[in-house]
Amino acid sequence: MGRDLKEVSVEYAGFWLRLGAGFIDFLLLGTIVGTLYYFFKAPAIWLPSGLAISFTYYVSFWWRYGQTPGKMAAGIKVIEEGGLPVSWQTAVRRGWGYLVTGLTLSAGFVMVAFDGKKQALHDKIANTYVVKLPVRQPSLSKTYFRSQAGYV
Repeated sequence: MGRDLKEVSVEYAGFWLRLGAGFIDFLLLGTIVGTLYYFFKAPAIWLPSGLAISFTYYVSFWWRYGQTPGKMAAGIKVIEEGGLPVSWQTAVRRGWGYLVTGLTLSAGFVMVAFDGKKQALHDKIANTYVVKLPVRQPSLSKTYFRSQAGYV
C-alpha cells in the first residue's frame, strides 16, 4: 500500500525549472533526430523514427531513473502518487500523455504554471508529480576541522 503524498514532504517543481530541464532534453533529442534528418531527408523515415526514439528516450529514463538527463541536471524527479518510483506502466502512460499534451499546442505544459501541484496534462493522465530533489550538503566532522587547523 503506497503512502499518501500528504505523508511525504515534497516540493513540486515549477514551470521554469521544468522548462529548463525540457530544453536540455530537447537539445539531446534534437541532435539525434537532426542526425537522422541529415542522412534520411525523407519525412517518411526520419519523422516516425524520431518520434519512436523520443518516446523510448522519455519512457526508459522515467522508468529506470525517474529522471531524464535534463531533469537530472535540474535536480528534479518524476514520482508516482505516494512518492513511489515510476513503474514501466506509468512511464508508458506518461509518454502517451506527452503526445496528447503536444496535441494541445503545448497548452498542457503551460498548465504547470497554474496548477496547485504543478502538474501538466501528462502528469494528470499518468497520476505523476515532478518534485525537487533535496540538496545534498556535505556534513563535516570535527576531525575534519581539527586536521584543517593543524590539530590531530
